[in-house]
Amino acid sequence: MSWSPPFDLPRLVMRRAFATGLAGLLLAAALGLMRVNQNIAEEVDAAMSLASVMARLGALDQVDDRSALASVRETLAQEGLRHLTLHIVDSHGRVILRPLPPPPDPGPLGWLYELHRQTLSAPDGRRATWAVRRPDGGRWVVSLAASHESERIEALNDLAGALALLLACFGALLLAMAWNVRRAFAPLTALLAAIGRLEHQDDTGVRQLPRMPIRELESIATALRALVQALDAAESERRVLSQQVLTLQEDERHHLARELHDEFGQRLTALRLDAAWLGRRLADQPELHGVVTGMAERCAEVQRDIRDLLVRLRPLGPVDDGDDDESSLLPLARLVQLLDSLVAGWQASARGDGEGEGAAAQDSAAPTRWRLTLTQIGHPAMLGALALPLDPAVAASTRIPRDLALAVYRISQEALTNAARHAGAREVELSLTLGLVSQPPTLEWSVQDDGIGLPDAALARQRGNGLGGMQERVWALGGTWTVGPAHAADGSAGSTRPGLRLSARLTWKPTP
Repeated sequence: MSWSPPFDLPRLVMRRAFATGLAGLLLAAALGLMRVNQNIAEEVDAAMSLASVMARLGALDQVDDRSALASVRETLAQEGLRHLTLHIVDSHGRVILRPLPPPPDPGPLGWLYELHRQTLSAPDGRRATWAVRRPDGGRWVVSLAASHESERIEALNDLAGALALLLACFGALLLAMAWNVRRAFAPLTALLAAIGRLEHQDDTGVRQLPRMPIRELESIATALRALVQALDAAESERRVLSQQVLTLQEDERHHLARELHDEFGQRLTALRLDAAWLGRRLADQPELHGVVTGMAERCAEVQRDIRDLLVRLRPLGPVDDGDDDESSLLPLARLVQLLDSLVAGWQASARGDGEGEGAAAQDSAAPTRWRLTLTQIGHPAMLGALALPLDPAVAASTRIPRDLALAVYRISQEALTNAARHAGAREVELSLTLGLVSQPPTLEWSVQDDGIGLPDAALARQRGNGLGGMQERVWALGGTWTVGPAHAADGSAGSTRPGLRLSARLTWKPTP
């Protein structure tokens, strides 16, 4: 398909205006030629009519008065006279033939004819007079006087027609220009819509912009495309930097966990061995034996706390120095196991049989119900996009990047902590949905509660309650992040509190 380069708007409008004007000129020329033929025919008819009248007047001396007058009136009625009026006076000075009455009122343009007659037309007294002998020896005086009426009507009709044609051409020219400008600027709607979507960080409108029909709009579209490319480059660099920062954080956590495990673990094990040895040596001294037994129990408690801390620092387990943390994969079932443990820990805290941060954050008068919902869209052995409970076999066979699993665990950890501390919710749900219908596969995550909600998400991110960090983790992996009320606060959903729903959508490239 060939493509023509875009035109400048003025040149485009002028070209089509010229075409419209040329068409009007050709139409005027055609109508003018038709009018010329009509005028020629009218003039020839007028000359022949005058010849017929003159011939009839020349034969008046051969017939009686009654027949002569009847013959002249019949000829005038049939032929008529243009530009002339006929008068006949008998030998006694009586006017026996007067001019025909003036033509009827010319309709809507009658005012124009009357105005011209009264203001711009001077009387014309020119006439030709001669005597015609009668059979009885008398004579009639015949006179032909000049008359402007027929010519005035003809000229003003031509003027009105020319003005009407000029007005029609002018209107057609305006319509053509308006149509051209409207058509040329029609893509401006798409440009404005693309700019509006770009304001909301959606560049699909700019990417789908067609080639503009005029150079001015194409320049704007080109600038928008260049802007989107620059934004993409800047966003890619920022994603890389964000991922590097998060990787450094995780590396620091792994380093701290390794130090705790290697240093404190060995020392605590040595202390417990020493305490056990002292316990055996002091078995016959109850007071000292009780102190040593307490020391051993405290060491065991510290070891349990360190193990819990190690789980929080490296939930996916230790990483060998030779492994590539970003490219390594692990089963989705491992992430499901971690999330299940996380939710179970908060549920145990809600019942009051847990300790630590969760127990301190819960209101014992109104315990919160915590639950984990696992879903899959589609199935490898089935067609369609049915929503099904997550198949353990599918979870075990689906391998996801380690950094994605870690990000989902971290944002789940932060979201559940925020819900426990700030939401005042009676129910908190962590949901994970595996999408197998489209390629690449998707992982949709959400945490929803029925608490007091979040009036201003932007302000909450600035206050540093973890929303910014969660959004940054999702964004660094190229995902989408959404914050909003869980439901309407008008009681239609059974609650007058809006609640809060955090959701993310992540994708990854599956291994072949």
